Amino acid sequence: MGDDSKTIMTTQTLVQCPEQFNFSTPAEWPKWIRRFDRYKSASGLAAKDEVEQINTLIYLMGDQAEDIFLTFTFATAGEEKKYAPVVKKFEKHFIVRRNTIYERAKFNARVQLDGEPAEQFITSLYGLVEYCEYSSLKEEMIRDRIVVGVRDRKLSEKLQLDNNLTLAKAVEIVRQHEDV
Repeated sequence: MGDDSKTIMTTQTLVQCPEQFNFSTPAEWPKWIRRFDRYKSASGLAAKDEVEQINTLIYLMGDQAEDIFLTFTFATAGEEKKYAPVVKKFEKHFIVRRNTIYERAKFNARVQLDGEPAEQFITSLYGLVEYCEYSSLKEEMIRDRIVVGVRDRKLSEKLQLDNNLTLAKAVEIVRQHEDV
């Protein structure tokens, strides 16, 4: 383990802390906080009181997090000691209102790149669709993007001919095709 990595020892296990948040890329906040929440669960931090969770969050984010936290105003007294409202404040700070049309354009323009594994392409689609506000159509949109976005045109045609194609089935076929 390098000198610059942070680890917290719990009574159960040793869990690697997430890297500091990169404040120069605020759009990465949703990804970073998901990673922190997984860390919180795996390390046992979730069982601790909320103040300790907040302190750990701010500490692991890095120096700038403390300065940002000090700018927050909370609606009710004591709210600054509750994990969910603090995370919401950070989210509002880092995430400017998303442009749905732009997010959908990025999603709909995504195709599998030369040499890109199918798994990476599919994972990318799941990440891009998060902010498209497709609601109940989300799975269908991912399925359709896989169908038209795979590199292999013959595979795309095969998927298009399946009238009962589901997202799960499309993912399975694309993975199997790549394995073969």
